[in-house]
Amino acid sequence: MKKLIVKFRDESGGVLAYVAIFMVVLLGFTAVVIDGGRLFTEKSKLQKALDSSVLAGAQGLRTSEARAREIAKDVSEKNGFKVSESELTFTSNSIKATKQVSVPMTFAKVIGINNTTISATAKAKIAPLSKASGIAPIVIEKSKIPNDTVLNCGETNPGTLTGNCGYLKSSGNLRDAFENGATYEAGKTAFTDPGGSVGQVRDAIEYLIDSDANKPHCQSASTADNQCKRVITVAVIEEWKDINGKEVTGKSEVKIIEFAAYWIEKYENKTLYGQFIRMTSPGEIGNGTGSEYSLYGVKLVE
Repeated sequence: MKKLIVKFRDESGGVLAYVAIFMVVLLGFTAVVIDGGRLFTEKSKLQKALDSSVLAGAQGLRTSEARAREIAKDVSEKNGFKVSESELTFTSNSIKATKQVSVPMTFAKVIGINNTTISATAKAKIAPLSKASGIAPIVIEKSKIPNDTVLNCGETNPGTLTGNCGYLKSSGNLRDAFENGATYEAGKTAFTDPGGSVGQVRDAIEYLIDSDANKPHCQSASTADNQCKRVITVAVIEEWKDINGKEVTGKSEVKIIEFAAYWIEKYENKTLYGQFIRMTSPGEIGNGTGSEYSLYGVKLVE
């Protein structure tokens, strides 16, 4: 009788090959998940750094391009992605930053990818505010800025007109309007509010000044900014003309053309003492160009 001999193939090498292929595929998926997540995070950080850089730098355009460049580079460095001279471009009212960075890979190295380049772009524009909230109920003629730093009821604001101190009509009382402000829009009209309201104005101004007692930079017009309560936004008109009473009895409507920032020193004898300052503030911006003391806003456009 013949013996049946069965030979089994040694497939250990094939199993190892399958395992090796499986490991490469697994590492590939791991690279996609982990390194891909890292790229997303770094891209987000880079974008935020550039956004912050151009938003801050655009405010420096009120002074000069050199100042805007200095601010943009400083802010970007503090956010971990310093921009260079060649990565910044300017126009008279905008600043743009474009940057590429190389991100080292971890698991993707298994499939031959050692580094991946990510890039981001951000552009900010500065222009006069066309609409804003928190505006104090004061109207000032454009020609009086910045020289008329003393706003005197019945004399310098609104000139020689009797019974109207240059205040805007509000839904509540004048004190609340000073402390909380209201929303106005350039190109639109607003009604004035006759009367001195000395007590309400005095109390409101004292509140605004006292609110900044622990803010050293708010104590001077040269260092104050939009974080200071005693810096108020006022509405600007071309000319205070023919305004002679209340809405129901005479002409009391004025057209707002822009806004300006005013630092309050004190209120005394129906007189508001202070100084107009150059400033940027949150709000909607227009497409026009303003004057030196127009209140500007900054907006990301890319």
